[in-house]
Amino acid sequence: MRTIGRPHLADFNAALLVALVGIPQCLAYAMLAGLPPMYGLVTAAIPGLIAAVLGKSPALTVGPTNTTGLVILTALIPWANQPEALLTAMATLAFLAGLSRLVIVLLKAERLFDFVPEAVMVGFATGAAVIIALMQIDELLGPPFQGVRNVVDEVRMLSHFTGSALNIPSLVLGSLALVAVVLGHKFAPRWPIPLLVLVVSMAWVWFDLADFSHAWVTVGDSSVVADGWPSFNHRLPSWHMIQTLIVPGFAVAFIGSLELIVTLRNRQEHRLLRRELGSQGCANMVGSFIGGFPASTSLTRSVLLDLGGARTRWAPFLAALMLIPIILYGAAAVRSIPLPVISGLLIATALSMLKPAAIKQMLTVNHQTRILFLVTLISTLVLTFHEAILLGSMLGIMLFLFQTSQTKLMPFVVDANGGLSTPSDRDAPSQPRLIQISGSLYFAAARQLPERLNELLSDTHHLVLDLSHAHHCRVAAVQALLAFLAECTLRGVVVEISGASAELKLLTRQMGVRLPWSEKRLAQTLITSKVSETSG
Repeated sequence: MRTIGRPHLADFNAALLVALVGIPQCLAYAMLAGLPPMYGLVTAAIPGLIAAVLGKSPALTVGPTNTTGLVILTALIPWANQPEALLTAMATLAFLAGLSRLVIVLLKAERLFDFVPEAVMVGFATGAAVIIALMQIDELLGPPFQGVRNVVDEVRMLSHFTGSALNIPSLVLGSLALVAVVLGHKFAPRWPIPLLVLVVSMAWVWFDLADFSHAWVTVGDSSVVADGWPSFNHRLPSWHMIQTLIVPGFAVAFIGSLELIVTLRNRQEHRLLRRELGSQGCANMVGSFIGGFPASTSLTRSVLLDLGGARTRWAPFLAALMLIPIILYGAAAVRSIPLPVISGLLIATALSMLKPAAIKQMLTVNHQTRILFLVTLISTLVLTFHEAILLGSMLGIMLFLFQTSQTKLMPFVVDANGGLSTPSDRDAPSQPRLIQISGSLYFAAARQLPERLNELLSDTHHLVLDLSHAHHCRVAAVQALLAFLAECTLRGVVVEISGASAELKLLTRQMGVRLPWSEKRLAQTLITSKVSETSG
């Protein structure tokens, strides 16, 4: 920690805020994953500490998330009724998730995430913000809904909510917390408003300052919280268990990495991706030995660190460190946190995650970007997080592959002086033609080439193919050119191929193929006009 200097007061404020707000989140995410609630605090504490020490971003907090919670739940179902085996499976899954991240870093395969389009990232972040806000509404209105697993359940139960069930004190408290945080962030950004709201509300419950505070639902009313470090795994996994958990472990690492990318992009810190992936890989592997389940970047708590004014890596480190005494001795304080205040703070956090300018860009840039954004946003709302992000990523990769398979063809007419012009109805059929081929010429792109060139062939008797802007010419490209030349021979068209690379010519010799190479070059001249200015 010497490299980051002394912590600022803002780091303490942000750390305490995230630690307190993160407590009910971590408890809930552990239960969402089918595990005892206190394991959520362990996962935020130990992996959070290690990731903060090894990482670099001042506003990146690691722990349990709702995004990976359902993946973990599905992966651990086979051992759900076997307590000892469940702990072993939990530790194994965390170890494999960490190992997957380290393998990505060691192989320098983080470039895989570059294929996930910006529209998918913005759609996922927007959908996550909407879900975070919607999922807090029930706790603003009164006791939390039971059996809510996703936003669809939340909306369905809200549609049946009646005014008689409304808890006015909870609504007032949550609304005051929301307004205070939003206005404080705008007009008094240096003041730790979220932390003050949380501490004041806890003190109100703790000292029983008013009768209406009894109407507030607290963490103790919704979760079983006890002092002491929870049990952790003491058994080695079977080979069958490891085989079963390899794919879920990679899925958790992949989805968690996308959450990390969203957070880094929002903070303009994408350059730190490799460093943070490695730190989270180590954090998960260490956490697996002392009671942690798979941890990832928390979108909510990372944004909350920013809201709290975090300046250095001390902020996420202290946020994780503060959880250790709470795990050991702070059960009573945890039980006194009012859920409406947590709801107000989380809704304010969700609002800060929305990026109107980026959303507007995704909707107006082009048709494909708009489709990617809307598909990811809608699927985030109606599917599980991992299904939504994987669907958006797959769609983005499919569009990328489709675009790269469409080599660009530009036809020209060649005049008597060698000048080029765009084809028109006035051109003589006998005039020579030139087709410039731009882009990749492998696999699908090459296989489509003969048919697309035939469509541009017209009635000319002399054709030049310019390959100076073509690249990745492989065996498929040579075969495509041979097929087109055979068609031209049948139609009596003389073809020359110019601008071929030395690699392509070598490849044809190795294949024992002769192509009609030409030394002609397509010359282009950049003309600039100078405007003389006279002073009047």
